[in-house]
Amino acid sequence: MKQMSEELDQRLLGATFALPNGQTTGVIRFYGIYYHYRVQGQAQPGLKVAVRQVTPEYLVVRAAGQKLDY
Repeated sequence: MKQMSEELDQRLLGATFALPNGQTTGVIRFYGIYYHYRVQGQAQPGLKVAVRQVTPEYLVVRAAGQKLDY
Protein backbone atom coordinates (compact mmCIF):
# COMPACT_ATOMS: atom_id res chain seq x y z
CA MET A 1 0.00 0.00 0.00
CA LYS A 2 1.40 3.41 -0.98
CA GLN A 3 1.95 6.06 1.62
CA MET A 4 0.19 9.38 1.14
CA SER A 5 3.52 11.24 0.82
CA GLU A 6 4.52 9.05 -2.16
CA GLU A 7 1.24 9.81 -3.93
CA LEU A 8 1.64 13.53 -3.28
CA ASP A 9 5.18 13.49 -4.65
CA GLN A 10 4.02 11.82 -7.88
CA ARG A 11 1.44 14.57 -8.34
CA LEU A 12 4.34 17.01 -8.63
CA LEU A 13 5.35 15.59 -12.03
CA GLY A 14 4.78 18.32 -14.59
CA ALA A 15 4.44 21.09 -11.99
CA THR A 16 6.17 24.30 -13.09
CA PHE A 17 7.84 27.20 -11.33
CA ALA A 18 10.35 29.96 -12.11
CA LEU A 19 13.88 29.65 -10.78
CA PRO A 20 14.57 32.40 -8.23
CA ASN A 21 18.30 32.56 -9.11
CA GLY A 22 20.99 30.98 -11.29
CA GLN A 23 21.79 28.16 -8.87
CA THR A 24 21.43 24.56 -10.06
CA THR A 25 20.01 23.44 -6.70
CA GLY A 26 17.49 24.93 -4.33
CA VAL A 27 14.30 24.52 -2.36
CA ILE A 28 10.73 25.02 -3.59
CA ARG A 29 7.42 24.80 -1.74
CA PHE A 30 4.46 22.84 -3.13
CA TYR A 31 1.28 22.12 -1.15
CA GLY A 32 2.89 23.55 1.98
CA ILE A 33 5.85 21.12 1.80
CA TYR A 34 9.42 22.17 1.02
CA TYR A 35 11.28 20.09 -1.58
CA HIS A 36 14.91 20.19 -2.68
CA TYR A 37 15.38 20.37 -6.44
CA ARG A 38 18.21 19.99 -8.96
CA VAL A 39 18.20 21.59 -12.39
CA GLN A 40 19.13 19.52 -15.44
CA GLY A 41 20.85 21.83 -17.89
CA GLN A 42 21.65 25.49 -17.53
CA ALA A 43 20.01 27.51 -14.76
CA GLN A 44 19.23 31.21 -14.98
CA PRO A 45 17.04 33.49 -12.87
CA GLY A 46 13.41 33.51 -13.99
CA LEU A 47 13.74 30.36 -16.13
CA LYS A 48 10.46 28.42 -16.14
CA VAL A 49 11.17 24.80 -15.19
CA ALA A 50 9.01 21.69 -14.83
CA VAL A 51 9.35 18.74 -12.47
CA ARG A 52 10.45 15.75 -14.59
CA GLN A 53 11.37 13.19 -11.92
CA VAL A 54 10.75 12.65 -8.22
CA THR A 55 13.44 10.95 -6.13
CA PRO A 56 13.52 10.38 -2.37
CA GLU A 57 16.19 13.10 -2.04
CA TYR A 58 15.11 15.80 -4.51
CA LEU A 59 13.01 16.79 -7.52
CA VAL A 60 14.67 16.77 -10.94
CA VAL A 61 13.63 19.81 -12.98
CA ARG A 62 14.49 21.07 -16.46
CA ALA A 63 13.44 23.96 -18.66
CA ALA A 64 9.70 23.68 -19.28
CA GLY A 65 10.04 23.86 -23.08
CA GLN A 66 12.63 21.07 -23.36
CA LYS A 67 11.59 17.61 -24.46
CA LEU A 68 12.77 14.50 -22.66
CA ASP A 69 15.63 12.51 -24.14
CA TYR A 70 15.08 8.77 -24.55
